[in-house]
Amino acid sequence: MSDADKKRTRQNIGVVLFITLMYFVLMGLPNSNGSATQDEAITYPIVVKMLDFDPDPHITLGRLIIYGDYHYGYLFYLSSFLVLLPMRLILGPEYIQQFALMMFLLRMFISVLPMLVAILLLVQMQTGFRNLWGSLGMTVFLLAVPAVVRQNIAWWHPDALAILCVVLTIYFLNRDRLRFGRFFWLAAATCGLATAIKLLGVWFVLTIPAYLIAGWTQKQIKVGRVFLLGLGFTAVMAAVTVLSNPFVFYESPRQRMIEIQTYKTQELKYGYSHDDPYYYQHGPVFWEWTLKNRFGPLALLLALLGGLAAGALWGERRFVNRVILSWCMPLGVYLLWFVAPKPDHYILPVMLPLFSGGLGSLGLLWDAARESKRGWLRWLAWIGLAAAVIVLVAVLVTNYLPTDRRFWLEHWLVERG
Repeated sequence: MSDADKKRTRQNIGVVLFITLMYFVLMGLPNSNGSATQDEAITYPIVVKMLDFDPDPHITLGRLIIYGDYHYGYLFYLSSFLVLLPMRLILGPEYIQQFALMMFLLRMFISVLPMLVAILLLVQMQTGFRNLWGSLGMTVFLLAVPAVVRQNIAWWHPDALAILCVVLTIYFLNRDRLRFGRFFWLAAATCGLATAIKLLGVWFVLTIPAYLIAGWTQKQIKVGRVFLLGLGFTAVMAAVTVLSNPFVFYESPRQRMIEIQTYKTQELKYGYSHDDPYYYQHGPVFWEWTLKNRFGPLALLLALLGGLAAGALWGERRFVNRVILSWCMPLGVYLLWFVAPKPDHYILPVMLPLFSGGLGSLGLLWDAARESKRGWLRWLAWIGLAAAVIVLVAVLVTNYLPTDRRFWLEHWLVERG
């Protein structure tokens, strides 16, 4: 890459970061409303307990590690603890009186910020920030997905942290490119973190074997190393999962965690007893409302899936798109056919990488339009690219932005009267 290209890439990164920062500020307004959702009201006292320092350091350490709620991994609560710790040290015990400020900090730095980082990493993997309009367009489109906006408003949950760890795993595998060096082991570590937070790391069950087999078939490693590297990846992943959940070394909280996760498995299979059982039936058709209202028209979703598949077969992003496709398939099948509750944040870890790959495949049309030596093929590529851009802009303007505006107004203007 020439110096001019490097300078242009840095300028593109600056523009994308500026837009992302403006989005972060915009999300800050509804997240400062001062009221807690039902889930937040349950989890917030746990962080307060962790911040309740005792003269006896053993008691303080016990509160910090054995936190009591094992629906989510320890990293979610530890990260939340670290976000509020400066305010606890500055304000003392009176920090608890500043509930609105504490909730604002938790939402912005545990939910919004990790989600933005994950999206920027996905854009980087697809565009390299070499093209301003391609990078900016993909960033804006992903930020505007209604499920993303809803997740970023009045939502202090571990989902964004788990999604970031998933995206980091994809990113590190893409950086490694079958060299099986430090990035491979970093991918194992972030896969362990995704497992520790919300069990998402286990859904790389297809990705890692396929990655190892690709290394063997492309003669990067011998067959014996396939098994050794597979065991090593699993060992690192498991070690990180356990070490980032230190409460598992204590019998009582470990048993409580097993009970909670067992019960949660039944909820995922059968749904919640207090809701309408009709929508808890299994099958893609019962996901239609969630997909249509939180991610866009079904035709768009199928087109993006097709784009991801095309990007996995052709173009310079084949490698990363194959990793993304291998990640999306097992979790997507599990959610669509075997999970009863259908909230958008369940399927968001599938849809965000899928969207990035689908949007990135427009680069195939761009390359064909610029480089094809056949005139008819070049014109066909230009027409296809123009049509795709028009459709995406239409979805953004007529579907995404009105829905996002409604979410934003409901949590900012309405709650403030």
